[in-house]
Amino acid sequence: MSKSKISKVIISMVVLLVFLACSDDTVEDIIDEPIVEVPETPEIIDPNKIVAINTGSVVGQMYNFWSTRPMINQTRFSSTGFTNSLGIIKPYVKSYNLVRVLGGRTDDLNNFYKGVDASGNIITDFSGLIGDMRGFMQTGFKPRIVLDNVPWDMSGERIVDTYGNSKPPLDYGIWRQYINAFLKALINEFGMNEVKTWRFRVATEPNYTPSHWRGTRDEYFKHYDITVDEVLKVIPDAIVGPGNLLTEGVATWRTEIIDHCATGTNFATGEIGTRMNFFCLSYYEKIDQNTVNFQETVEPYRAKLNSYAQFRDIPFDIQEFGILRDENKKRGLSLSDATEFGASWYAAIADMAYEYNVAEIYDWGQESTDDLATGRRNVTSMFLKMEGGNRLQTVDNLNGFSGVIPVTKNGKIYLLVYNHNTTRNSTSSKTIYPKIEGGLITATTKWKMNEWTVDENNGIFMHELYKDVRAAGVANKTTSSARIYGNRPDDYFEDGWKAVFDANKSKYEKLAELPQTIKDAAVEAKDGNITIKVDLEPHSVKLIELIPQ
Repeated sequence: MSKSKISKVIISMVVLLVFLACSDDTVEDIIDEPIVEVPETPEIIDPNKIVAINTGSVVGQMYNFWSTRPMINQTRFSSTGFTNSLGIIKPYVKSYNLVRVLGGRTDDLNNFYKGVDASGNIITDFSGLIGDMRGFMQTGFKPRIVLDNVPWDMSGERIVDTYGNSKPPLDYGIWRQYINAFLKALINEFGMNEVKTWRFRVATEPNYTPSHWRGTRDEYFKHYDITVDEVLKVIPDAIVGPGNLLTEGVATWRTEIIDHCATGTNFATGEIGTRMNFFCLSYYEKIDQNTVNFQETVEPYRAKLNSYAQFRDIPFDIQEFGILRDENKKRGLSLSDATEFGASWYAAIADMAYEYNVAEIYDWGQESTDDLATGRRNVTSMFLKMEGGNRLQTVDNLNGFSGVIPVTKNGKIYLLVYNHNTTRNSTSSKTIYPKIEGGLITATTKWKMNEWTVDENNGIFMHELYKDVRAAGVANKTTSSARIYGNRPDDYFEDGWKAVFDANKSKYEKLAELPQTIKDAAVEAKDGNITIKVDLEPHSVKLIELIPQ
């Protein structure tokens, strides 16, 4: 028979190994032990499909970048109904970034500033804030505070921009008093040792004019310098950084804030430089653009940070993140994609995040109706299995948005293998051959393999929900916000979809689970390596676990 065929190991009841030739595209259960395809002659494989992995070449840790969520209304934590609902996300959410806490909101919440007295001292009432934060702290999450917007009464004429008040204060003496009082209210309640561990971000997307900042670039630099100076007077060890920069085409400036904090004259102190303990961006994908722009977006900021020794190793975050529009340019309320498309996109983003040392990516949410897991949520479950392990170097010539994130952890080897295409209807499936070598492989030749899969037919319930809703005669919306396949079905469907969901919930719960697609398969090293054939659908993520025997 042809040597290019794939051999299979058949284990008899008397532990006799017999090799038989067979087709190269099947995996069977043999007795009680399934067998995984391992190419007999790796040299005949297309070298552009091989990903070389050396278990002795560690490039970093599989650190957790996914555990912080933005929150635009901290008052929700005063509701026990809301806080009790958060238990389901605790395995993968550790912190909340609380936005627009200081006031200046379109809904007029957080109206803690009450003006000034006859002596020019500010009048404040932070009782509502403290009540909200008590509820927050009882959840066990870690708070992070965004110091925006400026309260309405500090900025003169009320001009309502997209997100409320985007004007700077008229009097920075009043602003300083307010920041001082705000921080002391938190410290009086929760203690300095606790509050100094929180992060404080100064503003949101300050280069998005006028929606988030109606002032000039230099006026923001002044605002940042003065705010940081006052924060440090109250909390000398504070963790503080500038607002997350918008990375869309409408941004009015970009990396200049890094230069200012490194070499500019501080508006508050007159000295050179300003404290910057972390740096952050916003990053939103648009499916209708048929690309992934993460590398092009992040690269210039990473390079600028690296150009200054004092900022090279500070946390570099994405503090707003998601898929902003669907393929029809519809936005809706969803900031995610709940199908296998969103899953494979997220795996590709993770690989690039590690490449550019992005410390954290703040996620708006990975669940759908009744907290059912989406494809991205299932990919996060894969991350959790790998968290804390050592990431290994890969060498490959793969094209497009596909790859392998290899990790060793507690003697096991994990391979997150993904294939992402930038159009939802793509038919570009792919086969990848991870080739694992090095000390772990030479030390142990026999391994057991498990695999979990997310693709169109695994770990996704949205397709079945859409089919059932349409069969029930529920129409889809025709509005400009009618987004398809977001994590909020009511973005896309008219009333009636929820009744269909409720009637079939047990089916969707089962489909939403992360399925194990291979269990305890036997794999044997040959010629000092393990080379595994991994077939991937057009939007697919697989987690492979190899356990030494």
